[in-house]
Amino acid sequence: KVSGLDGRVCKSAFSYTAGLAMVRRTAEADIVRLRKYEMPIKRVARNLCLDPALIAAIISQESRAGLLLDNGWDQGRQKYGLMQLGGQQHHPFGMWDSEEHINQCSTILVLAINEVRARHPNWTWDQQLR
Repeated sequence: KVSGLDGRVCKSAFSYTAGLAMVRRTAEADIVRLRKYEMPIKRVARNLCLDPALIAAIISQESRAGLLLDNGWDQGRQKYGLMQLGGQQHHPFGMWDSEEHINQCSTILVLAINEVRARHPNWTWDQQLR
């Protein structure tokens, strides 16, 4: 009950650690589909100085490595590709599961991380990444 928590959200139910465990379980379930993209992910990660596991985790969470997509689109046809690029904000490059598209989305990710880092230079890397 919410009233039993004095109006506060129970931290254990929404903790960062619990979220990581869920991401890990999802990625483990997606590992067979993710292997198809292993080399493109590694090349993009190397070129952008990202951890390939970060790209793979985003692909797993956003599209379940393509499982949730219909010809590259989400159910509402608003987002496109393995990393779910917003079609109204960006014009997608390449096919939805191509290295070119993974590179485009990962580059957008790097730019977003750098914006957070510039605004919050005193935060830890983990805080900036979240």
